[in-house]
Amino acid sequence: MIELEYLESIFFKVLDDLKDYLDDLTLVGGWLSYVYTRYLWNNLAIKPVTTTDIDFGLGAVRPRVYPKTIFELLSSLDYKERHPQMERR
Repeated sequence: MIELEYLESIFFKVLDDLKDYLDDLTLVGGWLSYVYTRYLWNNLAIKPVTTTDIDFGLGAVRPRVYPKTIFELLSSLDYKERHPQMERR
């Protein structure tokens, strides 16, 4: 459970770092099932699958214009770009 707690703390740190963009983002992917299981259903007896990446989708509505792109924001906060299939880090 310690690893899951650690990953969850990172998940919430990323959400906090993206707080100004969250109105235009929709959580998708592996973390969506964890959020539903833990915070909507309050049932961790079901073991959700999480990944170390966090996936967001953009809706069909045109998002607002921001002073920085998400990439620029995360880069300024020292997040690293990683492409495992391309063997780049």
